[in-house]
Order: sequence, then structure tokens, then C-alpha cells
Amino acid sequence: MRSSLFERRFAIVSGKGGVGRSTMAMALGLASARYGLRTCIVQLAARDWVGRTFGSPSASYVPVRLDPSLPLYAANLTPADALREYGQMKLRFRALHNLVFENDIMRRLTRMIPGMNEMLMLGKAWHMEAMDTAADGSRAWDLLIIDAPATGHGMSLLRLPQVILEAVPFGPMADDARAMRALLEDPQRTALHVVTLPQELPVSEALELCQQARTVLGTPTGYLFVNQVLPRILGESQQRHLHGALQRSHGVARDALHAIDTYEQWWTAQQAQLQRLRRQAAMPIVELPHLLEPIGRAQLEVLSEHAKAGMESADLRQADLRGSGALV
Repeated sequence: MRSSLFERRFAIVSGKGGVGRSTMAMALGLASARYGLRTCIVQLAARDWVGRTFGSPSASYVPVRLDPSLPLYAANLTPADALREYGQMKLRFRALHNLVFENDIMRRLTRMIPGMNEMLMLGKAWHMEAMDTAADGSRAWDLLIIDAPATGHGMSLLRLPQVILEAVPFGPMADDARAMRALLEDPQRTALHVVTLPQELPVSEALELCQQARTVLGTPTGYLFVNQVLPRILGESQQRHLHGALQRSHGVARDALHAIDTYEQWWTAQQAQLQRLRRQAAMPIVELPHLLEPIGRAQLEVLSEHAKAGMESADLRQADLRGSGALV
């Protein structure tokens, strides 16, 4: 069974800073490529985590292949490159583009207009979904995974096409903004996937983002990925005996038992936040384990397998709920 993630070609990954958005984007990219889908992880003027983690050449404006055995690519979009390409497409002639766009006045103007840099990068991502073709005329990409900015900036990015349309309702830029907005609101092509940690503040931001997507942005939602979920190490009976053992122990043994007790408290706090998400998120939840080690290629493979299994399980639960009439 292939997850519904791979049925929509424009996957946006967002969440609070520090929750592992880029890690999640890479793990999803691996899962997609292993299904044989031609996949591109799209970074937006970011430090190149993707190329570094895969040990490949740095991702650039032109997509680079991350693994010779997989159809997995990465790009790192920049406003300057996006403006250059946009100008050349609209003006057709490089010399005319250079005259209009490659001057200090235009560079200062684009820096002064709020959101223009983000609009240019979003426009390039839209163009990759809608316009890029392979040599045989087919779509160049089966799946684009957008490693979006942290929650606040991410929401602003998704609002930009509407903001542009309100400011400039007519003309070529308005036409492009309208097409971008249509992409971001299309449940057949787009899904916003939210990443969080099982901690109070990240969970609060994740819930806010889920609600904003439904009520303000109009962006279809996909999965809610909960990163770094701790495994349970003690059973119920062991946990009951832990506090008594702490009182009786001394020295190194007491320190070790105290560390286990601290871990159990951490696990319990995570479980409380997971219950909160299950009650309030209204999105299928996928839990990913805390690997307790730095993220490299091997760890990405593990997370990719967990994500794939978790999405398939979430899809089955959603199907069961629909079948029982619990979902409307």
C-alpha cells in the first residue's frame, strides 16, 4: 500500500523552528524515491542541510542528484536566481532582461517590497510543479517536497499570492499569483504537512498551524509528523517498584535509577502532549522515534521507513473511520 502522501505532487513541510522540518523533508524524499517517484526536495534560500547529509554536491538553483541509485534530487532556491529566470521568461531576450532587471535600482526595489523575495522563490517552486518537463514531454517531477520556513514565516509564505492579488489585481504578476494560489488551494495537487515535537510549545504552534491552514490559508492538510518520540523502557510493574528502589539505593546505583526516573518523567510528559494532539489536531498523526544520535544518511533511512509505515497505518485508520461513519 502506497501512502496518500505520494498522490499529491506538491508537499509543503512546515512547523516550529528546531522540530526537524528539514530532516522530515529528507526522510519523505527518500521514501518517495524508493517508490520510484522522481522527487525533488526544494529548499528556500537555506543552509544546505540536504547536500551535506547525503554527502552529495551542494544543492543549487538547478536541482542536483543526491543518490545515483535513486530518482532523488535537491534544489536550493534563491531570490536572485528566481528573479533572473522570471525576467528572462517574461522578457524573452537576455539583453533586455539585463537592462531591466540587472541594475542596482531594481535590486534595491525588490529588497524593499515586503515578501517579494519569498514570492519569487514560491513562484519558482510553482513553475517546477506546473511547467517543468522531461525530454519526452512528461512532467519533470512526480513529487516536490518544499522545506518551508518555520511556522510564522511559513504561514506568511502561503498567504503571499493572495496578498499580491489584493495589491496588484491585474497584469502578468497577478496572473502568476492567481495560478500559485490555485496550486496552494488544490486538494488534488497540494498538501501541507506539519512537523512537531511532543513538547508543549511546539505542539501549540502545530495546532495553530493546522487550524490556520483550514480556516485562513485554505491549504489542504496532509499528515502531522511528531518527531523524536521516546520509546518506553519500563513496564507498569517496573515503574511501580522504581521509587522504592530509589529510596533503598546508594551511590552509582542511585544515580542510575534517578536517571531512569527522569527519563520516565520525560516519557510521561511526551505522552500527555501526544494525547493533546490526538484530541485536537484533526489530522492523521505519524509518530517518529527519537534515535538518540545525530542525523546522518543511516538515520534518515530509519526515519524514512518509520514514516512510510506510520503513514500507511494512519491511512488505514482514516479509511476505517470513514467506513464506520465516524468521519464526515
